Amino acid sequence: MASSLASQLAHIRVQGISPLDLKAQKKAHSKSLLFDEHHAAIQDFDTLFQICHEGYQDLCRLDPRFMAFAGNLFSPQSKQEDRTLMTLAQNETLDNVLEDFMGLIGSRLLLKPALKALEWLVRRFRLEVQKQNEGDVALRVMPMIAEGLSIHHCPDLRVGCYMILIILCSKATLSEDALAATMDLVVFEWNEVTHAGLICLVILAQRRKAVKLPKKTFEALVAIKHVSDNLLLLGKHYDVEKLVLGVILGLLSNLGRSGDTERLGVIRSLLEANLMQPTFTEAALSSLLHISQGAGSIAGSADGLSARSAVADLLTSLAETKALGPTLQSLLQDPEPKGPQSGPKLLEGRHTFNDPSSPPHGHVRAKNTDFEHLFNRIPMQTAFDISFLSHSSSYIFPSLSDTFLAVYQSPKHLDRFLELSVLRKSLKMTEPLYVSFFIRIWCGPFPAPARAAAIAVLVKQISSEKLNADLQVLFPYILYALADSSSLLRHAAADLILALAPSYSDADKVDSERSKLPVLGKDQIYGQDRDGEEHLWLSLGDINRLIQKCLVPHLEEFRLERDHMSRTLIDSLSPPKKALVGDGVQKSEASFRPTVLTWLCSHVVNTPMYTLKSRLLPVLLSIDKTGGARTTTLLLPLLHTTLAQDQEVLQKHVGEQNIDFEQFLGHVLEISKPKDKGSVRFLESFMDDTKASAAPLFHVAIFRRLRSMWPLLHPQMQTSLGEKMLGFALLDTPTNEHDTKKEEALQTLQSVKFSTDGLQSLLRNCPSLADLGPQTLGKRRRTESSRESPENIIKKLSLVLEIVESSADVTATGLLGRLFEVLADLQDYKERSGTQLDYLELSILNSVQRILENPDISHIGTADIRADRLVDCVRHSSNPGVQQIALLIVAKLADVAPELILHNVMPVFTFMSSNVMRRNDDYSAYVVKQTMDSVIPRVTASLRNQSKEPLAKVSELLLSFTAAFEHIPSQRRLPLFQSLMDLLGADESLFVLLILLQNKYPYNQRALQFCADLLDCYTVQTQLQTLDRFVATIVDFSSPKPTFSAHFTAHDPSKDPEEIVPGLLNHLRSLLGNQRIMNKTRQVFVSDGSQAQSLRPVLSKIMDQVLSLAQQSSKEAIYGPCQKLLDLLVGGFPLADFIPILEELLDGAGIQSFELRLNNGTPISALGQEASLGILPRLMSIVEQSKSQPTKRIALACVDRIVERSGKRDVDAVTRVTDTLAGRNCLGAADEAMRVTSLLTLSTIVGILGDEFISHVPATLPKTLAFFGDAIDSDSCSMRLHNAAYSFFSTLLLFIPWGVDGADLDVLLKVSHGSANAHSDDEYVEERRATLELIAKQIEPTICCAALERTWSNAMEEGPEALKEHLQILQSLIGRLSKPAVGRHSEILARLLTKAFDLRRIQFVPRTEDSYEDDEVEMVEEATNDVAIAMIYKLNDTLFRPIFEQFVDWASSSSITSRLHRQTTLYGFLLKFFESLKSIVTNYSAIILDDATNILKATVLTDEDSRPLWRRVILTLQSCFQHDQDGFWQIPAHFKAVSESLLDQLPNAAQILSSASEVIASITELAAVVDSSSHHKTINATILSYTRSDIVAVRLASVQCQQSLTKRLGEEWLGLLPEMLPFISELQEDDDEKVERETLGWIKMIEAILGESLTPMLQ
Repeated sequence: MASSLASQLAHIRVQGISPLDLKAQKKAHSKSLLFDEHHAAIQDFDTLFQICHEGYQDLCRLDPRFMAFAGNLFSPQSKQEDRTLMTLAQNETLDNVLEDFMGLIGSRLLLKPALKALEWLVRRFRLEVQKQNEGDVALRVMPMIAEGLSIHHCPDLRVGCYMILIILCSKATLSEDALAATMDLVVFEWNEVTHAGLICLVILAQRRKAVKLPKKTFEALVAIKHVSDNLLLLGKHYDVEKLVLGVILGLLSNLGRSGDTERLGVIRSLLEANLMQPTFTEAALSSLLHISQGAGSIAGSADGLSARSAVADLLTSLAETKALGPTLQSLLQDPEPKGPQSGPKLLEGRHTFNDPSSPPHGHVRAKNTDFEHLFNRIPMQTAFDISFLSHSSSYIFPSLSDTFLAVYQSPKHLDRFLELSVLRKSLKMTEPLYVSFFIRIWCGPFPAPARAAAIAVLVKQISSEKLNADLQVLFPYILYALADSSSLLRHAAADLILALAPSYSDADKVDSERSKLPVLGKDQIYGQDRDGEEHLWLSLGDINRLIQKCLVPHLEEFRLERDHMSRTLIDSLSPPKKALVGDGVQKSEASFRPTVLTWLCSHVVNTPMYTLKSRLLPVLLSIDKTGGARTTTLLLPLLHTTLAQDQEVLQKHVGEQNIDFEQFLGHVLEISKPKDKGSVRFLESFMDDTKASAAPLFHVAIFRRLRSMWPLLHPQMQTSLGEKMLGFALLDTPTNEHDTKKEEALQTLQSVKFSTDGLQSLLRNCPSLADLGPQTLGKRRRTESSRESPENIIKKLSLVLEIVESSADVTATGLLGRLFEVLADLQDYKERSGTQLDYLELSILNSVQRILENPDISHIGTADIRADRLVDCVRHSSNPGVQQIALLIVAKLADVAPELILHNVMPVFTFMSSNVMRRNDDYSAYVVKQTMDSVIPRVTASLRNQSKEPLAKVSELLLSFTAAFEHIPSQRRLPLFQSLMDLLGADESLFVLLILLQNKYPYNQRALQFCADLLDCYTVQTQLQTLDRFVATIVDFSSPKPTFSAHFTAHDPSKDPEEIVPGLLNHLRSLLGNQRIMNKTRQVFVSDGSQAQSLRPVLSKIMDQVLSLAQQSSKEAIYGPCQKLLDLLVGGFPLADFIPILEELLDGAGIQSFELRLNNGTPISALGQEASLGILPRLMSIVEQSKSQPTKRIALACVDRIVERSGKRDVDAVTRVTDTLAGRNCLGAADEAMRVTSLLTLSTIVGILGDEFISHVPATLPKTLAFFGDAIDSDSCSMRLHNAAYSFFSTLLLFIPWGVDGADLDVLLKVSHGSANAHSDDEYVEERRATLELIAKQIEPTICCAALERTWSNAMEEGPEALKEHLQILQSLIGRLSKPAVGRHSEILARLLTKAFDLRRIQFVPRTEDSYEDDEVEMVEEATNDVAIAMIYKLNDTLFRPIFEQFVDWASSSSITSRLHRQTTLYGFLLKFFESLKSIVTNYSAIILDDATNILKATVLTDEDSRPLWRRVILTLQSCFQHDQDGFWQIPAHFKAVSESLLDQLPNAAQILSSASEVIASITELAAVVDSSSHHKTINATILSYTRSDIVAVRLASVQCQQSLTKRLGEEWLGLLPEMLPFISELQEDDDEKVERETLGWIKMIEAILGESLTPMLQ
């Protein structure tokens, strides 16, 4: 069964954290709402309660209903509560109280006091981990959260709801359905997406087991603009893998149903961001592969082919990446991909993503019936399509592309497809329709194998036929293919270049046939309305040069690396670094570059293929200009045409080509360059165009472009754009388009940096707050802005100030004047309107601070700075941030313009003391330190220049800091005040601070201890100088007309100086008494170096002032503290420094301090010892002449301490003192205290003089012995005199024992006997026994033994304690002596022991009232036995045996009565003797054998006096038996003599004593030691005969004896079993139940030993 302790521990383990798990306790304690984990872990509950209780008090001021919790949740007792140790009922009661409190505080959760109060509930009562019914929580909380989320335009409320949901799902175990419903609740009426809402969704998704997102949640997520960017941002801080996978799977699911491929860019971004663990990534890729293979619902649909193509293209590009390529490859090789979408097996063509040599097949081949169906869909001819690159849509291209994608893997069906009349292959490429179809395929959103197949068709045809047209239209698209991520496409493009190259090899020859070929599609390729531009086409020579110099040499690199094309094109078209003037070739190259650049730009501008635009634009824009061609000018039409289009239409076209629309817009807007004012103006005009208001994505892209090129814009352009953006940012319109423009404008303004001129312009054009409010001021500035509403003006001003704050250059000092003007207007407006505009103040001050942080600023014009306004910020603002920054600015101005702030210093520090110093954050501490470091040195310098009362100014300054002392965080106090003192000068100002703190907090122990800690931070010199000034101030306070000390009470005139002085004295004493300060100062003086020499005058001055103050004042309130201070001064510093001062004051207060100094144990230097010995005559004269008894006692005590600590240095001086001490005024005085001190001093002197004291023994010893006589009378003897006398005698015995004769020793022993009888207290016993111990150790043995013998009777008369101490002296003497010495004194020792052995007889024959009690006699006998054993150990057998025989004969030869008592004592000794010496003295048994047997035979147990002797004989024999190792008792004569007597005692003991246990034990030991079967038979027969006794007790004792023998001897004894069996049978049927029960026990014991049952033997 488990113990109660185990049950309690198990209960604690179930209920919470184990009390022994300190790490878990610390972790639980560190969970906090307000503090970081590390800070919270080290907080104790006292500190935490103080912080949180402030918040609770603020709540009570807001709502009196909170006061009901003052007696429980926020009572001081709550600091000791631990709910893990409460009962269930107590916890339920506490939960009810907590619930009431939470219901009341719910509406105030955004307030700082509420958070502080909640902090206490969380930290003390573990509010966040208490178990609740989750179902009830959901039912009660969810409706409230839904209601909260339905409220619009209250973002803080939504954030609070999200926090509750996060806590709920983290702490409660919710079902899958509940979590799904919670996610739908988060996106409920989600009009504005917040970061907190996405975090909530992330956490909820991670808690779910299912990956698929709820429908409403998914729809809300994909509706978010830039959802991938948001998830990427969250992925940096949170585990978003489940939410990301849910989004990807949801998008793929929609793709499967609708074929919509616009969101594939989102999927790609999420996959490439590596936001998921490998398992989730494999699941997403498996789903993509599943769709690309045509499985599922999209297998046979027309939209499905497009979707499959887009997905396959995405997979191809992903396979090229380092992060996803290996994973995708492993999935291609695994027949059963892992993950939630596992199941579909991959079909043919898995290797085509990486193998360029593989045939172009990656899609499922259609059946023959499908081919026919596809071919039948294609019309036989087209009447309108001339080129598939026309900007007008083609109605036949979808059916053609679907068919091509289905047949390109089948040569048979591909040939049939190429021969379709609608493609017009028969025209031999004289018309662009055929070529443009394949261009559109390889540049379109189709699978890479299909795109490579399209190029392959042209390669095959060009290689097999002679060209009859210039195919330069192919080259822009070939460049596109060379930059593709698919190696298949790059290889095919390289093959196409090789196929085209021979056709242009002789193009430079004028008479060649090639030079006359028409350009394919020159008037038709981009449609009739786009053709005819002069710059659109190149000459054949330029084409050839492009092929031979730019393309063919790099074909292998093009095949291997997609980026090589971009680098090659940039290198080829960029102007060379050095131009070779006059070189015709170089001039030709120079004309080639702008021509090709113009040609490429014209194709990029005119092509409808956004894939080409998107890929070539970044390359072309990397070339600023070449020759006379500027890229921006060439591409500017594209910028115009792009922004002129309808956003939705353009977005649709771009999305159809699987291009990210925002990325495309970014490329197009990069056409606009900062130095091209025309393009920037165009963007500015577009933002103004109201028709463009329906294009929010255009605005987003434009603003992004402006932000990126902002630093390179001309300042005037920045100012113009800034004004325009400011207008956009302040638009107040509900339309979504304007909201987008407003949002982007605001973001731009907040992120870009304006020049100083631009900022000045913004501030200058900003409306003034001076024009608002009541018209109570004088002249006012009136502008158009004055007609605006205050809200709009403040809104605009706030935005402008934010811009200035984020853009303010550290060199923009010109802004300071305008900023202070705005600050002044703002403060005036606040005062008039009563509103709090702290944010605006904070913004202004931040800007000013940034400007002033410029390290190069040395001076600022005074006209620009308004120090009074900074002080107003410090004094009147309730915002901590405003206060702190204003203080930092004041600190900075103290460095650069000190004259501006000196006259405003006091209000600043007054505010700091009441506000910022009280805060516990690091930043506030930094602000205080910066302000002090900058301002106080300037103040100090100013005070030094003033000749009139600088102390008053310092006191006024320090008052601000002392007022804040209690509220400054404890860990910051010492560094702050130490820094303050360092800045002001500790030597001049530290004493002022110490006095002010004492006046302000006279009873605050923390403040007083802080003063000591602060003083300890400085050197000894500074400490003593501070204390000197401190004492001088006290003296000035005590004077009738105080002078400089009046400054310390100027702030409080009601204080009386007489009331202040005692407190200051006590404060000074606590400072001097500080152990660290005292040790540091003492070390300086003990070293006796140069520093000590310089400080001695300061220390003497301090003491002089204290002594003077003590002598002048008759008031105990001042005299008492002065005396204590004097004691501390004398006691704490070297004695030599004070004796010259004290010598003249020994009759007064000085002698008491001198005594304390001598008694404190501080080491005395050699100089101090000499000085103290020199003062002995003066002290002895006080002893002899003083009429004050207390003074005489103190003087004599001082003599004692001087002699003890310094006497050995001058023996003569000590000798001169001895005579006086032995005279009538000291040792002979009637005053007991004088006697005691004299004796103690004489004891010390004996130790110093040694043998030289012998001449003083006659004068001192008799008086001391007289004091011993008084010690006998307990009524007249004090412990101090008693112990002092013993101390003196102990010293005599220790140093001159030969000076104590036998008579003196007799007196001392007799007095000690009386003391032992009269005083048993430990205080008396310890000193007395120490002296008696010295008698045994120091006195010659013969003298000592003789004295012990002579005084034996006296000791016995005084009582057992005296006799015991008498014996202890004897025992100590024996222990001191060697064995030969003991032998020489054995005779007298034996006589002393004989006297001791006779004590029982003397006390009990006859017994009287004065006789000892039995226990007292036994106590003395025990002590005697110890002495005897100690003596025996040091005697040999030759010496001791006669003494032993003498003891036995002595005990046996007396009368019967005397013999009984002597033998009782003797056998008590013999028992101790045999037990101590064991087998060594077994043969001594022969001496006592006859005597012992006779005693056993003669003893009558009915006699009470005889029983002790009988018992001791039995026990002595038992001890003899136990330790016999020589076979002594095996001898028949010895055995027979003892066995008969011993066995005869069994029936007697059983009858009379009702217990024979001791006899049975002795019989058992005898049987064990004889080890003889014959002896065993004798014993057994006798015992068995007793089993047939008529007396029950005898039978019972015999059975018990047999049990003992059987247990001890075992099988050896059971050899006599045959003889026992008849008796056992009889005993089994005994009439007595006890006998029968004991017999049964005996039988079981026998059976256990033999291992068989006795039943057959007993039958």
